[in-house]
Amino acid sequence: MASLFTSLLKEAIKDHGSVNSEGKSSVPYGVLFEQTANTLEALNGTLRAAKRQKKVAFDAELLMMPRDKDVPVVLLEE
Repeated sequence: MASLFTSLLKEAIKDHGSVNSEGKSSVPYGVLFEQTANTLEALNGTLRAAKRQKKVAFDAELLMMPRDKDVPVVLLEE
């Protein structure tokens, strides 16, 4: 089940983000939060698991809306 959520997360980052200067897909947390509200109810849990697995990167321990809406979530592996 976790891989399903990680797959949904990766697709959402690609679909709603853009390619950064390092050639990686990146999306602001606020956009990701809004776009996945109906598909990933446990977005923070999915993000934390994906970060531990080195699939995504972001500069925070826990992302919170609206405080972290502009923090980029970067996809490390396509």
